[in-house]
Amino acid sequence: MHVLRIAPLVLVLGVLVSQASAHVAAAPPNVNVSNLPGPQTNATIAIDPNNPKILLAGSNSVLEGTQRVYSSVDGGSTWHSAITIPPPEELASACPSDPGLAIDLTGRQYYSYDVATPCNAQGSSHIYVLTRPNATAAWSDPILVAPLGRARFDDKPAIAVDVSPSSPHRNRVYVTWTRVARNTSSTIVISSSDDGGRHWTSPVAVPKQGGDDLTYASVATGRLGDVYVAWTDQSRYGVRVARSVDGGRHFAPEVDAAAFSLIPIPHCGIGIVVAAEPRSCIQANPTVTVDTSRGRYSGRVYVGYTGTNYTGDEGAALTTFDRRLHALAGYPKMGGIHRLIAPSPRATRPDQFWAQFAVDRSSGALWACFYDTLGDPKGKKAWYSCTVSRDGGRTWPRPVRVASTFSDETQPGAAFQYGYYQGLAVANGVAHPIWTDTRHLHTAGEEIYTARLAVADIPAPANR
Repeated sequence: MHVLRIAPLVLVLGVLVSQASAHVAAAPPNVNVSNLPGPQTNATIAIDPNNPKILLAGSNSVLEGTQRVYSSVDGGSTWHSAITIPPPEELASACPSDPGLAIDLTGRQYYSYDVATPCNAQGSSHIYVLTRPNATAAWSDPILVAPLGRARFDDKPAIAVDVSPSSPHRNRVYVTWTRVARNTSSTIVISSSDDGGRHWTSPVAVPKQGGDDLTYASVATGRLGDVYVAWTDQSRYGVRVARSVDGGRHFAPEVDAAAFSLIPIPHCGIGIVVAAEPRSCIQANPTVTVDTSRGRYSGRVYVGYTGTNYTGDEGAALTTFDRRLHALAGYPKMGGIHRLIAPSPRATRPDQFWAQFAVDRSSGALWACFYDTLGDPKGKKAWYSCTVSRDGGRTWPRPVRVASTFSDETQPGAAFQYGYYQGLAVANGVAHPIWTDTRHLHTAGEEIYTARLAVADIPAPANR
């Protein structure tokens, strides 16, 4: 649901970058994808696995009462915008939210989302998928992924498609989400489709250990068809990840990917409040992504997240596993958070939040993008920034500012904040980050921006 929530020791291993130094060269050309009046949030993006010029993006369009789908066939230089579903006659009667995107090996496109009816915490919410056979075709009618049954509502779906030619489940599409019971306890479930999204399997519970407050699910597939789901466990202050070797029918017991020591803020779960987003809560929001390249680190599973702790924002962080989910780096091997960027003194440490991660399947390069307040002593101005690891997540160059100007959600009129996630798609050495931006806040509200960033635009660490 898109109902707005108003508002230990950190070890570093093999990280060569000081937080005090940031790359502030000219940003790449920025493109206003939404270019609409009214706020847009929850930016997301996908790339065609067979044609990197075809991009698909989406966002919540809050005041329209619907969502936007953005299509590009020229690598992101220009975009066509359309609504996904007709808005309700009364905005408060239904709230679509949490868009997710995927494209399969045939070029078929998928758009997942949830709809709350009515638009408040007492309403019910269902997960739907739209699909179309290619980038220029018309979208299908909404397809219900699963009835609620005895559940209270469904929330925060994530979608992925298996695009590995060597997978026995290639072109199978997966949706995972939070299912909330009548007693308000929540778990993570997953469903799949083998017929282009027309029919979906009954939801399968992913966690074995239970838990009563599980959310922010993420899903990815491996080269041999393994399925990985990561999520936050707010009841145990951690991030978990689990693996399926039979196409999502069964999952092995989950393993820890991160653990936090928190002084809980009642309305934040395991989130925190930072100066750059004072009216909402920054969450760990894990991203699971898998190296499906033929490179040196093929098969590695990465769980990236924002380090939220009692000490504040610990920045973009990473745990690395082999394909069987044996930890290679990060938690628990380090006993703490493995930050991408080496920490500076707390008094001068900038905030990094809403981190996104993606692997380039052509090379195995691991990208990370996030908001970064470095450069503003007050921590209120944030530049969307990116970096890339060429050695399996061990070392990271200093981040490059992708946004050509800062965003400031503390200024008057910034009621919708940055949303609950941003987006990142990568192919053939080029990253396409997409983010919520405030440069037109007083004339158009929050807008969705994107840019193209090549590996060559981010210098490798000098002493790798």
